Amino acid sequence: MSEPDNGRPLLDYGVISEPFPLYATTGTDDPATALHIVVSNGGGDTVYCREIVFSLPEGDLAQSLVREDAGDGQAPDWDVVRLQPGTQTVVPSGDYASFQATPKGDAKKTGVRVDAEGLVITLENLKISARPGTARIEIREVATTNTDKWPDSPRFTRLAMTKFPAPKIPVQAISDFTADNLEVEAGGSVRLTWNGPSTLDYTVSYGGESHPVGKNHEHSATIDRDTTFQLSYVTGGTTHCLTTTVTVKNPKLTGLEVDGDATVTGATGVQGLTVGGNLTAEQALKVGGSATVSGPTDLQELTVNKDLGSKSRLSVSGALTADSTLTVGGLLKANSDITVSWGGTTKFTTDGANGIRTPDISVDGKSIVFRGDASRLIYTGKHGDGKLQNINYIGDSIYMADNGAAQFYFE
Repeated sequence: MSEPDNGRPLLDYGVISEPFPLYATTGTDDPATALHIVVSNGGGDTVYCREIVFSLPEGDLAQSLVREDAGDGQAPDWDVVRLQPGTQTVVPSGDYASFQATPKGDAKKTGVRVDAEGLVITLENLKISARPGTARIEIREVATTNTDKWPDSPRFTRLAMTKFPAPKIPVQAISDFTADNLEVEAGGSVRLTWNGPSTLDYTVSYGGESHPVGKNHEHSATIDRDTTFQLSYVTGGTTHCLTTTVTVKNPKLTGLEVDGDATVTGATGVQGLTVGGNLTAEQALKVGGSATVSGPTDLQELTVNKDLGSKSRLSVSGALTADSTLTVGGLLKANSDITVSWGGTTKFTTDGANGIRTPDISVDGKSIVFRGDASRLIYTGKHGDGKLQNINYIGDSIYMADNGAAQFYFE
């Protein structure tokens, strides 16, 4: 549409984009853009205004500003609406996204005074077109210096708005890769977030696996041990990474091998344990697989679901539980009582006794049995009942030599 004959507007107009500078879009995930249009009265006369229409060229050409008829508008004390096709307001022919600004409460269209304070009208949520170039925003103003005489048609002007080619995204544009909790319990959930453009595809990697998250800016994970998370993305043809680490108070490990000494201050569970030096656990230590300790070991509590091998001294100040075989290559010491049971039956115990108490002691297949509160020793064998034969005394001990045919019991 050619410029009307009514002359140029009485008010001055300037425009700036947000973000600035304005870049041609690179995809459908670009952030929405806003235009801030500054309206002011730079002349010496009082100006009254009752309508301003802004028309943005629409399409996919270099001179197109927006790629679709979309967006919203707002301004203090003014109503700003996007005009639909077929409106009675004067708009240009062709493809445009047009916005009408009118003073609030001006039903009689008497206009409002635009003085030294000026006016800022914001058009937001705009979808910028893809081709770099300069677009011209058309402005149609209905204003006057005499409220008794309004123009028959709007005054007209244009504002140039340049779309620059989108630059390569700098590495510094992606930042603040962090977790909501830097320390969790085993099995705890971690939410990761970061800042960056929505035009990039992101991948979060940890535990030997990669998790593509697309253009999202968050990812959640469940961890059992200290974990370093890596955020990777490609910009400028190069892959870049950010990392953050979350620690676990009571880690669960699939295997642990220590060449020197190992000290565990909190409850820890591992599937396999190998320690080349000393092992000290101040709280419970649970081993689901094999455990090998080459040096002295000091534990508060140890649970081993499979074999436990000790090449040196094994010292346990708390409970020691082995669901499978307990093998000790050296000396096994206990500073308290020992009870051995199987299938609900006590095999022997030192609990409550100065020595060892057991329901039955078998030596080389022959038994010595103590029943009740017996006070005498009965001998049975080849030579008849009640006769103590083939008894030798060596010091304070009794040695029996009856060719394996005798039995003793208390009665």
